[in-house]
Amino acid sequence: MAVGSGCAPTPAAITVHQAYTRCPRPTAPELPPLDPEQRLETPANINLLLERDDRRCAYAEQQDAALDCYEGQAKPGGQ
Repeated sequence: MAVGSGCAPTPAAITVHQAYTRCPRPTAPELPPLDPEQRLETPANINLLLERDDRRCAYAEQQDAALDCYEGQAKPGGQ
């Protein structure tokens, strides 16, 4: 008998469902538009760029927290 000849029955598919608690999903921040009438390096636009950066960093932190929430649930014993 040849090994792997394809004569063995195909095992049934197994679906695993794991209960989890939905973690908070952060809302994408609204970014203030730059002033197109001003050069990029003007103080007004620099302040807007810094504000946009702060909002993006806060959003990234919120996304990390959501991932940590799900990863905590995936560990043995849950959160």
